[in-house]
Amino acid sequence: MRPIRAGILPALVTLASSMALAEEPKPQYYVLHQELAKPSKAQDYEATSKEFVALVKKHKALMPHFSFDCQQSPDFTYAFVAPIKSMADMDAINAEFGALAQAAGATFADLNKRGGEATQYIKESIIASAPELSYAPAQPRLKPEEMPYHHYDLYYLKPGTEPEADALASEFVKLFKAKSVPNGYTIFKVVMGPEMPLLVVSVGARDAADYYAEEAKTRLALGPEGQALFARAFALTRRFETRESRFRPDLSVPAH
Repeated sequence: MRPIRAGILPALVTLASSMALAEEPKPQYYVLHQELAKPSKAQDYEATSKEFVALVKKHKALMPHFSFDCQQSPDFTYAFVAPIKSMADMDAINAEFGALAQAAGATFADLNKRGGEATQYIKESIIASAPELSYAPAQPRLKPEEMPYHHYDLYYLKPGTEPEADALASEFVKLFKAKSVPNGYTIFKVVMGPEMPLLVVSVGARDAADYYAEEAKTRLALGPEGQALFARAFALTRRFETRESRFRPDLSVPAH
């Protein structure tokens, strides 16, 4: 993972973990830093990424604001999701990268160079959870730790349809609650990045097979009402894509 950059950050949303709805939900903001590894150098990329994780953990006292989860997609995209409270946190993280670079010296520069040679390109964005538009079942089928796999539906909305999309998302939550669907989901919005407005629906599962099996059950449970809501969602959408990823704890730096 290369240093996080402040400013206008291009985005391709991929990842995140499911969040429970609070009584007075507030969005959680994240820096989403994505690196696409060269397929022929994927082993080199992972090796340097593990070196970076070890370096950060060794100097964690210099980087108290910095933590991230890594998610890997089948196309060799590695998404590093770092929680932040505000843009001020980004300034603090950038300053901590400077402190790390100074402490590690030539090791840091060499690591960046070798990692860069195995990387095709880098993208960054700011995303925020929308807990009021997300669904947390009263009796979830799986615990968070039982969901290393995540599936993402990306709704690239038609500009100007954001209020309609929010209202529709609320209708989805009501229907999921009424049907007591055991699988939850989290909605994320891109706060800063290209191709906005963009909504991402993240669903956790044990693996891809588990996700698709449960998705079929959910669609059946939602019935005609669900079909009607999805039709309205696609009417607001200029482009639709799906993504998937799996959690890589060995390439992550936990907060504690």
